[in-house]
Amino acid sequence: MVVGVGDGLLRTRVLDRAVAEARRRDRTVRVVHADGPAGPEAPSYGDAGERAESYLSRTAPDVEVRRTCVTGDPARALAGACGASSLLVVGDRHRRLGSQAGRTTEELIAIAPCPVLVLGEDRAPSAVHVPPRAVVVVGLDEGPGAAVVLDHALRIAEMSGEPVEVVHAVDEITYDAGWIARRRDADAGDEETDARARIEGLVGALKDRFPDVPASVVVAEDRPARLLLERALGADLVVVAHRCRDVEDLVGLGSTTRSLLLAAPCPVLVLGPLAAAGADGPGTRAGVR
Repeated sequence: MVVGVGDGLLRTRVLDRAVAEARRRDRTVRVVHADGPAGPEAPSYGDAGERAESYLSRTAPDVEVRRTCVTGDPARALAGACGASSLLVVGDRHRRLGSQAGRTTEELIAIAPCPVLVLGEDRAPSAVHVPPRAVVVVGLDEGPGAAVVLDHALRIAEMSGEPVEVVHAVDEITYDAGWIARRRDADAGDEETDARARIEGLVGALKDRFPDVPASVVVAEDRPARLLLERALGADLVVVAHRCRDVEDLVGLGSTTRSLLLAAPCPVLVLGPLAAAGADGPGTRAGVR
């Protein structure tokens, strides 16, 4: 388990989540603090790694903790500390302001060899109470990496003892040469039925490996981000993957992933192009050429 800490305020919520994941997986926690060069506008707080290590030694004495402090680019330092079987846990401090996800988070998703678990800053409480649902929500398209994403979500649900909700959005519009049109109601119904059959087939193909994990399928005509944000209400976690097929295609976060990082009411686990390749897991090159 690799957890990134930044200069200034120590985000204990992120450290606590890293410990919880380490206990589930019987792993060591490695605290990585990348201290950028000090300057008049960016003073150095070189003790962030020590403070994080001290906090963990007090609150989680049963978990082995290691500390790495380096000077340089935070994203490169964090990605370099990870292997294909790691889980990288970070906090996204930009979410509270409603701006786009931080540069470090975006770069990490692009270059990390493992999944990245992003905990956004706490948002103001909703005016409408949403009861917790204790479920892992996974967003699936029908791309070549879908099986890898679903496999990862099922593994997490198996460890946490929670069900999985597989969410797939059918596009509201149809594209043809030279024009775009709203899909007719009859066509949308047929498309939803066909999509549900394909998604349920994918779920069924993996269920033999996870017989104790309840799985349900939600297929609806909507935009993927809007549907996932709706299903994320009350959930424990949302799992998604970047949609590009090649690492070279990644020029930034897709709109769905960015929307989730900015607005999801729960942590978001993102499999970037390298993580989706699954170098030491099932379906090793799925989603990446």
